Amino acid sequence: MENEIDFTLPEWVFLDGNSHLGDTLEDRVLLQHNEIFTILEFVVLDDHPIELDPKVKIREFTYINILGETETHMAAVHFSLAGDSELDRIIDKAIEFYKLFMDWEDASLIIEETSKDN
Repeated sequence: MENEIDFTLPEWVFLDGNSHLGDTLEDRVLLQHNEIFTILEFVVLDDHPIELDPKVKIREFTYINILGETETHMAAVHFSLAGDSELDRIIDKAIEFYKLFMDWEDASLIIEETSKDN
């Protein structure tokens, strides 16, 4: 059928808290892995200290932005149906996905700034 809707979800999706209630996530970045039902939050640690429950699985990582500056980030797992070894693999994949997203965002900012200059 020509007008069929493809209900296949992508492997990764960002969760958006914008609704009629406002921005309920307050600009927080949440990423969901659909295949393993895992929700992670990404935080820039350079901005402010974070206090989490010690039971929350976290992973710190660095990201070198388009200006060559090193940023320290953290991925925190809010929810997962994965076992420990599988969750470690998902966190690694999530961090790589998120770094590619940040590269894309940085490139978009450069394009936007360049177009303003012209």
